[in-house]
Amino acid sequence: MANSMETFLNYALQVGASDLILSEGLVPAVRVSGLVRQVPDASKLEFGDLEKFLGPLDGENGAFRGGPWADMEWRVRYSREAFGKMAILHPVGMDAPSLASLSVPESVMSLLGVSSGIVLFAGPTSCGKTTTASAYVSELCTQKILRASFLEGISEYRLQTGQSLVKKNRAKVSLADEIAQNVRSGTDLFWLGDLPLESCVPMLKAAESGALVVATVSAGSAKDVLTYLLASETSENKKLAQTLLAANLKAIVTQRLIPSADGTSLVPAWEVLYNDTNIAPLIHSGEYYKVPQAMRSAVSEGALPLDDSLLALVKENRITKEVARLYAVDETHFL
Repeated sequence: MANSMETFLNYALQVGASDLILSEGLVPAVRVSGLVRQVPDASKLEFGDLEKFLGPLDGENGAFRGGPWADMEWRVRYSREAFGKMAILHPVGMDAPSLASLSVPESVMSLLGVSSGIVLFAGPTSCGKTTTASAYVSELCTQKILRASFLEGISEYRLQTGQSLVKKNRAKVSLADEIAQNVRSGTDLFWLGDLPLESCVPMLKAAESGALVVATVSAGSAKDVLTYLLASETSENKKLAQTLLAANLKAIVTQRLIPSADGTSLVPAWEVLYNDTNIAPLIHSGEYYKVPQAMRSAVSEGALPLDDSLLALVKENRITKEVARLYAVDETHFL
């Protein structure tokens, strides 16, 4: 198979892939039903091939809407990883997958029982967090009859809504005003998509009112998510935001894509933080650096530290110790 963008895109559409994954130094891959597999007969991409295919990719990461390519619009998210530049192309408008098809950890499946508060899906650019979050929202709407408000910027997936009543965002209305209006109308579920770097107080107040708020954040760990959420708060709002976040956060699910042991594909690694009596005081006080250790002490209650996920992948020979060390919180686990 020739290494060309048209060939890769057509193959992805032919096999019903949710994503086409292009990584310098690795064989192009597709994600089908949550599993990542390489494109048959394709060779590894050379350094510089991504920009040859997609044009200039400025900065450490970014996103844009491209196409039409292969008669489809595509969302492109790119980032600079330890192994080189990576881009994930997702055909806009596909049906959201099921959580089960994504092989998410049981600690993620259990979040389907959450009915209020804040659930965040995080990870670096091009990690699949929007796919997982969309699957989660879709299943919430089909399992229950909800009053839902979908306020994401670009609808990357068609979400199954069952009998739930769904309202969409209105043009020229700020996110804060949209949230406030929907809180007044008794919305049960907010789907916000990518959180902008602005005050998170409207989102927190929606959760405080009893709604479930779901969003995605471009951050590499639960600790980084907490830092991101409060980075734009004024000194007057910061203490209020910390108090509301400590009281209403339910979970942060972080995922990464790690090069496989044979160098032909990528495999997911997970970190799942549950907010509990150990985590909430750290959020309230702003001591986010203590979160990883507190998470490790809550493993028996379902928390999943990233290093535990990496260790499992090493034991299964899906990734190498050398690669695991590049992503580990504590690299001494992989000596």
